[in-house]
Amino acid sequence: MLSIPGRMMNSGVPGKGGVPSDTGGWVDLHLHSCCSDGSDRPAEVVRRAAALGMSGLALTDHDSVQGLDEAAGAARQYGLGFLNGVEISAGCGGIEVHVTGLGVRPENGLFQETVSGLAGGRSRRFLDMARRLQDAGYPVLEHAEAAVRDGRPCGRMNLAARLKEMGVTRTVQEGFDRFLKPGGAGYVPKPLIPVEDAIKAVHAAEGLAFVAHPALSKSLLRLLPELLKRPFDGIEAYHMSHSPAQVGELLDLVRARGLYVAGGSDCHGTIKGQAPEMGRVRVPLAVIRPLLERLGVNGQWIIDNGQRRRDA
Repeated sequence: MLSIPGRMMNSGVPGKGGVPSDTGGWVDLHLHSCCSDGSDRPAEVVRRAAALGMSGLALTDHDSVQGLDEAAGAARQYGLGFLNGVEISAGCGGIEVHVTGLGVRPENGLFQETVSGLAGGRSRRFLDMARRLQDAGYPVLEHAEAAVRDGRPCGRMNLAARLKEMGVTRTVQEGFDRFLKPGGAGYVPKPLIPVEDAIKAVHAAEGLAFVAHPALSKSLLRLLPELLKRPFDGIEAYHMSHSPAQVGELLDLVRARGLYVAGGSDCHGTIKGQAPEMGRVRVPLAVIRPLLERLGVNGQWIIDNGQRRRDA
């Protein structure tokens, strides 16, 4: 039985940029930009990855693929491997489950319909939360309406950051804990789709579907055996919330089930007012080689704009 989430994971060896050998390279396949709830433009996410000596990355914004073109272009500029990604909001048995899609072709019709539907639900929820906070005496509605109108990030993270800017809270996390979790004055449940629909959308876009950060919570960890009855391609074994012991146990599970491994830092930049987590979870490049081979790429791997390239 997997243990409860504990320490952050720091595994793998720093590489030297570009696409180094498997023995030295490392990747981060779970990163966010301002196209969902991160602080940075997609190109800045890639720039930071290059500065850290990363071999490659995936941009996995929540229910959004708007940043993929920009990130892919920056990855080419810096000589980094890049995979199109997304983190889809889903549910199973009353529990929220995130499905990470890697190597997706975002132009697929079913995929577009799924992601755009969820993005619309995120915007509506964002405004509903802002109205609840406004009614509770915290004037954030005008800010929220402007964010939606201007196409800026619309999520709990952004409302929590706004509360900190207003001096209502001392930290972004305090805003989450006091106002935006179940029972809080601004909380509104997130719109979710069945996990089967999320997997179907990723597969329709020719990507691979992963259970995201399964040891993030006790309830999600208990649900993992049930989730794996669905046609997932793999598990995110590496994550900030996973202890080294949990990573080892998840890797054993992946091997036993014949699944693929993914994962990363889940970095959102500096939006929480803290140093970015990028670089604190280093997934060895060798670990994801089977994933890349399944997607049909080798060498300087780039999958973007629906293209699969072999630049070895």
